Amino acid sequence: MNTLIAYSTTLGCTEQCASKLKDDLGNGVEMVRISRRRRYNLEQYETIIIGGSIHEGMIQRSVYKFCENNLEVLLELQVGLFVCCMDPDANEQELIDRAFPEKLVKHALSSGFFGGELNIKKMNLLQKIMTRKAARLQKEPEIDFQKILDFARKIQEL
Repeated sequence: MNTLIAYSTTLGCTEQCASKLKDDLGNGVEMVRISRRRRYNLEQYETIIIGGSIHEGMIQRSVYKFCENNLEVLLELQVGLFVCCMDPDANEQELIDRAFPEKLVKHALSSGFFGGELNIKKMNLLQKIMTRKAARLQKEPEIDFQKILDFARKIQEL
């Protein structure tokens, strides 16, 4: 399987999930952090997995732009989508639907919600203040490694 995991991360959680997914998928998998200024040769892959983190209801702009700019090519390949989010009560399908272009969501063979994680060391002061307030109101977020494994198995079945 010739697979690319293209992701963007803000505080490292999505990168951790992408790395775990890469390990679960086995050989023939590359990872690349999405950059707005970089061009990608996606035609060399059979499968593209795209992921990002949700902050204030939105995925990183670079992830959405990557999908928009490469939509024609992505619609010709096998595609998987995933998001990371610290809100354990979030509607998973709604997050996926908002995070990616509609055509890509409909085309995707698999989508996943991998949970989230707080990395206080990488946060700026405002993020720390907002996180502490939110942490008092809800349970501690965590990455769902079983969902990552289930997602990998579904991709391998393609």
